Parts: sequence; structure tokens; C-alpha cells
Amino acid sequence: MTANTTGKKSIRTWGVVVLFIALVLGFFYKTVIYRQLPVPSDTLVGLYHPWRDLYAAEYPRGVPFKNFLITDPIRQQIPWRKVVIDAWLAGDVPSLNPYSFAGVPLDANIQAAPFYPFNLLFLVFSFPVSWTILIVLQPLLSGIFFYLFVKKQHVSDAAAIVGAVVWAFSGFGVSWLTWGTIVHVSMWLPLLLLSVDELYHAKKSIRHYLLWTALLSTATVMTLLAGHIQVALYVYATAIGYVVWKYSITKHALPLRWLILSGVISVVVSAPQWVPLLRFIYDTGRIAAAESWKTVGWFLPWQHLVQFIAPDFFGNPATLNYWGVWNYGEFIGYIGVIPLIFALSGMATPGLPRFFAYVAGISLLCMLPNPLSKFIYVVHTPVLSVMQPTRLMVLVDFSLAILAAYSLDRWIKGEKILIKMSSIVVGVIVATLWIIVLGGRFIITSSEVLANLEIAKRNLIIPTILFLACIGGMGVYRVLHQKLYKSLWVGALLVVIVADLFRFGWKFTPFTSEKYFFPETQVITFLQKQPKPFRVMSLDDRILPPNVSAYYGIETIEGYDPLAPKRYEELLAASERGNADTNTPSGFNRIYTAHNIDSSVLPYMNVRYVLALGEVKRPFLREVMKEGETFVYEYTRELPRVYLADYVEVKPEKETLASLFASHVSYRGIHDGSVNILNTVLTGDESAEIISYAPNVMTVRVNAENKRLLVILNRYDKRWKAEIRGAAMTIVPVNYLFMGVAVPSGNHDIILTYR
Repeated sequence: MTANTTGKKSIRTWGVVVLFIALVLGFFYKTVIYRQLPVPSDTLVGLYHPWRDLYAAEYPRGVPFKNFLITDPIRQQIPWRKVVIDAWLAGDVPSLNPYSFAGVPLDANIQAAPFYPFNLLFLVFSFPVSWTILIVLQPLLSGIFFYLFVKKQHVSDAAAIVGAVVWAFSGFGVSWLTWGTIVHVSMWLPLLLLSVDELYHAKKSIRHYLLWTALLSTATVMTLLAGHIQVALYVYATAIGYVVWKYSITKHALPLRWLILSGVISVVVSAPQWVPLLRFIYDTGRIAAAESWKTVGWFLPWQHLVQFIAPDFFGNPATLNYWGVWNYGEFIGYIGVIPLIFALSGMATPGLPRFFAYVAGISLLCMLPNPLSKFIYVVHTPVLSVMQPTRLMVLVDFSLAILAAYSLDRWIKGEKILIKMSSIVVGVIVATLWIIVLGGRFIITSSEVLANLEIAKRNLIIPTILFLACIGGMGVYRVLHQKLYKSLWVGALLVVIVADLFRFGWKFTPFTSEKYFFPETQVITFLQKQPKPFRVMSLDDRILPPNVSAYYGIETIEGYDPLAPKRYEELLAASERGNADTNTPSGFNRIYTAHNIDSSVLPYMNVRYVLALGEVKRPFLREVMKEGETFVYEYTRELPRVYLADYVEVKPEKETLASLFASHVSYRGIHDGSVNILNTVLTGDESAEIISYAPNVMTVRVNAENKRLLVILNRYDKRWKAEIRGAAMTIVPVNYLFMGVAVPSGNHDIILTYR
């Protein structure tokens, strides 16, 4: 290749990058022009107190919000990332999240993305701005990486750009856009595949091999660190399959050595993320959740396949008319009607298209309810049996985008593709859907069903127009196939596809004012100013939802996390029931809240404040403030975060919880006999108090006349270490969930550190 050719190629590539930047900024025009954030914080101020109270004068029924389905970024990803960033800004390695579940490992929470290099954004810009940039980067880098990979396959610029647009703004990309994690994982897939290609087509120079091994390692590590282990595993599986396929057709063994080297590098570099994860995961209830696959919506319902053609056939949560099965966002794989026609036409094409046809087919098979997909869960397949298969939509959409780009390229070049067959298939489906929505009113009497069919009919119009436009456009192209007209045709095709996908994306994606991004309220400010440590509980799901308090540095007893600690699940379940029954009522979403204010276990959770909507009468509750409909009560039965046990009991683990329920509130400590503590009455001079407190380290000053059991009301975790004057102390589990340390007589400063 001459220098001139290389230069032209470089200019063309940079031109495509500029074009894609323009397209992405066009999608986020509300952010660029109106400074609105692509964040569903309208759900925070529209659904939950005390934020609803803040805007009650202006919006008595709550601030209008666009999409009630998108609350997880507010309740999980953003608060977790805030805890991570706060730790880094404090000069600490993110290790512990003290704000949920009485303390859980933060570095084991892969969705918090504690080690993702893009977190550097938050050290430079404000949190809302950084999060916005994080969101915008997803379609931008997804599209650019896709373009580079497809161009490596000698696909034309026009077809590669169309494929990149399809991938970047696919149903999968749009539905998970505001999470800031899942798409950050999937966007590295094309770069992984490109690196594999380059290693197999290397010029056999050490420099070339080293460069692409480094890029492959980078993409591999970034995939894991970006924030979603399930999608990361799907990406890795696809990359491994691609390596096997490349080897099968090239029989070239040398790249395998570099691939193995890259794997070793990636495993070592990403160890700070996966080591804590593996260490913690078996302490969670996730592994034990063997029956989740029986939940409605776990698999992609067969009827929802029509959403590949008509994404809103069953309505849309953003327009409050969704009538399909469970979760719209889990089932949407829309890539556009026109790209779908081209994608289907490319499935029989030999070579790379066939590989991705298999990827799409296998992924779709595992997503749909059938004997094979269910077998994975029946036999409790390790890892796979706790993963919801609908997330495989990432591989379906990526594969379809590849197929669409390939087929469009061949069409432009005048090569034969099965475009007639795919058009007929899509046409028959569209016609069938019209028969259903129009004919249904003659045989259906239910007003609810008829209303749903009316929604389906309205949302079938645009897909039908796009289908007819595609057929007409291809007909025109066949007649006017000269170079000038070809350029116009491809340009018009790109415009239509962009318009279609943007219309779909804008409909689903919320853009909100920055003032709604985790605003301060009187209740929040009050809780922040109280001396720490203590925990808060809510008596209503509409108040301070789980994890949100973490953004403000407020500890609660609730939590919402796929990796919730199993022992905590059991304790909270028992507390809600008012007895020692530990069967976990987490359900499908693994949201844990506590509303039983009369529970005998509650004092041991270090609850100091209780939030309620309306008045609550209890002798142990004292109203301290009110904001709008939100009441704040002081819980007077609170046990302090640390105390010396006035009564020590030795019980088998299974009987510990029952003992807590059977006893009155006291400074007791129940353990399994692993420490030897005499039961002597505490004197008035004996005490334990926290003299310094931070999320992962605290100092407790103890004055004891005898050997005592110091109880710390943080979740027991072997990563907690205790020492007195540099000497290590043994931490034992007490009171079913919490920590205990046998301290000698005398005055001591005990340093507790989470490592």
C-alpha cells in the first residue's frame, strides 16, 4: 500500500468518525442545546419522597416523568458509582459500601464499575456532567469500533456506516443506554474481534503482534471492568467462538500464542475486580436462586418476536400503554425494518456472515422458552442458571447489524443476495399483523383486548410504511443504478434508517433537567447532619428507595442488588415476618425493604430514624421533623453501632435468630462458642464508643473491667480486621449477622479496618 493510499484511507476514516460524532450529538440534541441530562432522574422526583415533597407546590401529583420502567439507574448504577468516586476522591481504593445491607464489598459489585478507567471523567468534571459524557460515549464508541471492524472485512464505507448506526442505536443499545454499564461492556466487542483479526492477518512483525495484543488485552479488561458480568461473559464467548472459527479456516497457530498471552495479561490486570467478586458471590443469595427461571418474563415470549418489526406493537412504557409481558426493555431488539430485511437476506452468505448468523440463531434459541433453553436451568448449569437469557439480545442485535452491513454492501456492489426472500418473509409477517389488528374487532368482545389492538394498529403504521419504502426504494434503485443515483439512494437509505432509529430511541429515552439530578431536600439535609453512624428505614416503598441514600452518604437497612448477602436476606425476611423464618422473600428483582416497625430484630440493625408517609403511633417513635408528606421519626429503641454485651449466650447458628426474637431489647451477644466470655454484669464505668468513623475504617474506644464481647453492628465479613496496639484480634459472627470481638480488660483503642 502506497503512502498516498494510506493517507486517503486515514482521511476517509477520520471523516467517518466526524460524521458519527455529528450523528451522536444529533441524537443527544436535547443535551447539546437545552443542557438536559440523558438520565431518568425525573422518576426520582416524580415517584419518590422526599423529592416529590420538594416540588409538591409546583407538581402536587409529582413531577411528570417519561419512562417509569427506567428507575434502576437511579436506584443502582448512579448511587453505586457515586460511592466509588467518593472513595477515589478521598484517596481510598473502593472496597466497602456501608450504605446498604449493613455493609457489602464495593469492589465485588461489578455493576459499580469501581476500576473502570473511564471513572477518571468524574475526577475532572462534576458528577452530572461526567455521567452524561459516560452515556454519550456509548453509542459513539460502539459505532466507531463497529465501523473499524467491518471495514477490516472489506465492506464499503456506506454499508459499514449503516451497520454502525444500526448497532449503536439498536433496541439493545437504546433500552440499556441510561444504565451507563451494559452498553459500555458490549461496545468493546467489535474492538475485540478487530484485534483477533489483526493478529490472524498480521504482517508477522513483532511490533505488529505486540500492538494488537496490547489492544486486545485492553478491550478484554475494559469489557470486564465496564460494569456487567453477564454481558461481559456473552462478549467473551463470542470472541472465543470467533477465534475458533478463524483458526478453523486459517489453520494458523502462531496467533494463538499471542491470544493466550493477551488472556494471561487480562486476567492479571483485571484481578482487582474478579477476585473480590468470586470471593463474595457464594455469600450471596444469587447462587441459591434456583427457581427464578420459572418467573414470567424470564425468557423472551414467542409473541414478542414481532417487536423486531414493530417495536411498539405491544405499546411502550414511555407512553404508558404497554400491554405486553413484563419488561419491555428486556425484549426489545429492534434494529429497524429496512436493516432487518437486509440482515435476513445475508444469513445464508458463506464466510463471516454465516458465523454471525449462527451466533444470532443460537442466542435467539437460548432466549426463547423451549426445552433446550429450559434444560440449562433444570440441571442448574453453573453460572448460566442464574442469568436471565434475554440479555443475549446483545449478540442478536450485534449479529444482525453485521449481517445488514454485509448484505447492503453486496447489494450496492450488484452482487446477488436473497433480498426477495427476506422481503417476502417480512411482508407476510406485516400482513399477518394487520389481519390480526383489523380482524380482531369482529371476533373479540373484550373492551380491554380491543383497546390493546388499537394500540398495536397505531404502532404498526410506521413499520409498514418503512417496509413499503424499502421495497419501493429497491425497485427504483434497480432502474436507476448509475453511480450518481446509487450515491443518492444510499444516502437516502441512511437518512431513513437514522430517522427511524432516532424516533424509536427518543421515544424511550428520557432527558431531564439538571435540577432534578439528586436534589437536596430538608429531610436529606437533616439526616446528613446527624452524628454518624446510624441507619435509616422507610415504612413505605415510595420513600427513599433502596440504594438512593448512598448517593447522599446515608446508611439504610434496605438494599437492591442482584448480589445481596444471603445472611442479610434471611435476617430481613425474618424481621418482616416477626419470627425466625428465614425463607427469603426477595422475589425476581432482589429488592429488599423493611416495613415491620415492631420487629424485635430491628434494634440490632442500628436504626435511628424511621421515614413514613403520614403519622405513625408507637411509644418508641418520636417525631423530629416533617417535609410535605414525609415524616421523620427518631427510633428510641436503637442499639448503638458498637456496644459491650451485657449478656453473652452460646447458641448453635440455627438457634441464634430465634433467641433474638425471644428476648427483649438488650445489649446481648449470641455466638457459636468460638470465644470464651464470662457472663458478668457490666459496671457503670464500662463502655464502648466510636471515636473516629469512615466507611472502611473505624476506631472504637473500649473501657472494660473484665474480658468482654464487643458487638459491632456491621455485617460479618472476613475482610474486616481488628487490632489493638498492632496486635490482631479475632472477629467472630454474633447475633446471626453481625461482628464480635473478645476484648481484654482495660482501656483500649480497637481499630477496625475493611481490607
